[in-house]
Amino acid sequence: MRNILIIFFVTLLISSFATSLIFSLVGKKSEVLSFDIEATPVPTLLQIPTNTPSPIPTRTPLPTSLPTSIPLPTKVPTPTSIPQPQYTSEQIHGFIERFSAQYGVDANIMRHIAVCESGFNASAVNGPYAGLYQYGKTSWTTNRVIMGEDPEPTLRFNAEEAAQTAAYMVSIGKGWVWPNCFP
Repeated sequence: MRNILIIFFVTLLISSFATSLIFSLVGKKSEVLSFDIEATPVPTLLQIPTNTPSPIPTRTPLPTSLPTSIPLPTKVPTPTSIPQPQYTSEQIHGFIERFSAQYGVDANIMRHIAVCESGFNASAVNGPYAGLYQYGKTSWTTNRVIMGEDPEPTLRFNAEEAAQTAAYMVSIGKGWVWPNCFP
């Protein structure tokens, strides 16, 4: 700290001397064509580390008008699957016959796809695919909306709904959805 004060006073002394010299020269009646003043380097002040801690930042005050009630996050319910009715294989054959006739497709093709895809098991799941005809959620939803039927993905496990959707899809030429099972 003492060095800083010395540098300050020396700088002040030099600048006051230079100022008085300039005023003494200007005050003379003789003509001065130019002033040559040599600039002397002035040391810059360096920050010297100290052992005193830096000021602690203060907290920003909260707004004065807080809501009267703070909403708490609500727990999002986990979707539960809607239990689907269990049908016998005779009932499933009946659905296939009914919807094949309704949509004008061969019932044997419908049975072949169901056996190939799920082993004729309406509860079958293989990764993202589910039901008698192993529909993915997007394929199921898209085709059910086009049909004007409920697009709920858990209906893939309902053999009656799945047979109707498969018959519709085969009737409009979408047998390619089952590339390994469509004859």
